[in-house]
Amino acid sequence: MIENFHEFGDRMTASEASAGWIATALQRSLGGGESASLVVSGGSTPVDCFDVLSGTELDWGRVSVFMSDERCVPASHADSNEAMVRRTLVTGHAAAAEVVPVYRENEDVAGMCDALERRLVAEPAPFAAVLLGMGADGHFASLFPDFDRLHDGLDLSSGTAARCLPVATAASPHPRITLTLATLVNTRALILLAFGEAKRNVLEDAAAGGGDYPVQALLAQERTPVKIAWAP
Repeated sequence: MIENFHEFGDRMTASEASAGWIATALQRSLGGGESASLVVSGGSTPVDCFDVLSGTELDWGRVSVFMSDERCVPASHADSNEAMVRRTLVTGHAAAAEVVPVYRENEDVAGMCDALERRLVAEPAPFAAVLLGMGADGHFASLFPDFDRLHDGLDLSSGTAARCLPVATAASPHPRITLTLATLVNTRALILLAFGEAKRNVLEDAAAGGGDYPVQALLAQERTPVKIAWAP
C-alpha cells in the first residue's frame, strides 16, 4: 500500500490537483510576508501542472524557482530544464518569478555545484513546495540507480550533508547537478506527480520494499511525507 496516494482519472486532473496543492503552499508562505521558494522537476510530466500554475494569481515577484536537477547545458539548449521551466511555468501571472539557474558559463560542473550550494545555503528554509517526477527506473531528481554517490544523495543522517551533488550517469549524455534528498524534503509540501501503469507498479513495489529503487528512500522518509498524484 502506498501512503498518501491520490489516483485521478486523467493526467490533466492530476496536474490541476498538483498545481492547487503547490499554489496553496506558496500562498501560505507568501501570506506571512516572507518570500517563497518552489522546487520543480523537468521533463514532460509537469508541463500541464506548470500551465495551470502560471495562470494562478499569486505574488510571484516574491517566489524563487529552483530546479530539482539540471543538465549542465546552456538555457538555449533543447535539453535544458531551465529553458522548459521558463517556457511553461514562468509566464503569464508567474512571469515575475525568479528562476535560479544552475548552468553558469565558463564554469565547470564542480564550480556550478558550488555556486548552487551557496545560493541554497542563503535561501530561507524550508521551501514552500517541491514538485518531483519519477523515472521508470525509480529515480527522482537526478538520483539515478547507477549514480556512484547515490548513498550520499539519499543520506538523511547528517545535518552537514551537501545540498546538491554533481552527477554522471549512463542515463544521460550530459553531466548533471541534483539536489539531494535531505534538501528536497526540507519543504512544507512535497509532491510526486507520476503517470502510467509502469510507474504505478514501481511505486507499489518500492513502497512494499521490493526492488532497489532510489524512490524507496523518498517514500520511506518521515521528515515531510510525500503526497503522490497519479493518473493512467
